[in-house]
Amino acid sequence: MRAALLAGLCTGAVRALGQRVQFPSMVEQPLGPTSTTPLTTPAAPSTTPLTTPWTTAQPAMAPSGSGLAPFDPYASPLAQATPPPQAFPPPPAYTPPPYSPTAPSPYAPAPYSPTPSALYPEGIQMPQSNFSFDQTLKFMQDVRLRWEWLAPIGDRPLGLNDVQTNVTFAVPFFRTTSPLMITPGFGIQFWEGPVTEAPYFADLPPRTYEAFLDSAWYPRVNNWFSAQLGVRVGAYTDFNTFNTNSIRIMGRGLGVVNITPTWQVALGVVYLDRVLIKILPAGGLIWVPNPDARYEFLFPNPRGTRRWTTLGNTDIWVYLAGEYGGGSWTAQREMLSDQFDYNDLRVFGGIESFGLRGFHAFFEVGYVWDRKIIYRFGPPDFPASDTIMLRAGATY
Repeated sequence: MRAALLAGLCTGAVRALGQRVQFPSMVEQPLGPTSTTPLTTPAAPSTTPLTTPWTTAQPAMAPSGSGLAPFDPYASPLAQATPPPQAFPPPPAYTPPPYSPTAPSPYAPAPYSPTPSALYPEGIQMPQSNFSFDQTLKFMQDVRLRWEWLAPIGDRPLGLNDVQTNVTFAVPFFRTTSPLMITPGFGIQFWEGPVTEAPYFADLPPRTYEAFLDSAWYPRVNNWFSAQLGVRVGAYTDFNTFNTNSIRIMGRGLGVVNITPTWQVALGVVYLDRVLIKILPAGGLIWVPNPDARYEFLFPNPRGTRRWTTLGNTDIWVYLAGEYGGGSWTAQREMLSDQFDYNDLRVFGGIESFGLRGFHAFFEVGYVWDRKIIYRFGPPDFPASDTIMLRAGATY
């Protein structure tokens, strides 16, 4: 019995050692004809997972930014088809905002839109101000430099070189959506002539100066009415004569009514504070037929502007305009201290550019006539000859 029992134990041990011992693998093995693992069917359903935790297939994660959805082990097999790789388009090129020659400033009309809301409710909408207290207020708006030359030609020549510079600041004004534009500026005029001889014993200083502070406000009263208001206070003199006439106060007030999406009516006054003319009526019609054209039939400064072309990120506009030009200063004459006006009428054509980051430049050529020097105290007045004008400037 002992010998038979020992022989049985030995035989069982040998058979156990001869069986393959399988350890779990972290790489899934394919099941099928090429598999070395025998395919067996369990005799009864089992509640034990078919694979151990370390052999369970993990969901395949799509690379970050690939645009593919992550693998879902519970989704339908048809939904697991991997879409073909797609080339992602490059980010859209930066397009600067459109630039317009009607940007608000103390020296230009307030902006108008070809699609404002107006007196009539048939789809007409008033343009909204770009300024908001919810946005960061840009304190310094722009810096400007302008040069003007009048040629000393004709039998009564009178030449002028006028250089001006100014800077505009925007400050909040009460609780309105329109800021108050404050513009300090300085200018110098270099006079060439007139020739002092009979019968015109006119005399001018070689230089005059102006230092001013301008304020402008463009409030929106309601959905169809807006206004342009401004006051300028400055000293205009040769600094050899300085009196109450050297301080000039000028102003402008204009109301604008939007009648249709393309037509506006403006009416108001301009206060010049000169020797000859103190105040002028102002107003007329404004027509904006499309975004590339603007026509201002306004007295005393009419203007028609059209977009010519666009070069890269710079818009090029051309225009034809007219204006009542000149100014007024106090000066020391040969015999007395006096104030004089220089007045003229001008028509000119120009070209201007509006580029990236608000850079604006212009150049004008014009014809000037009806030129007069008018003194407050002492005659005679001097009628200067007609001449040509060149004017250029830049704003940033």
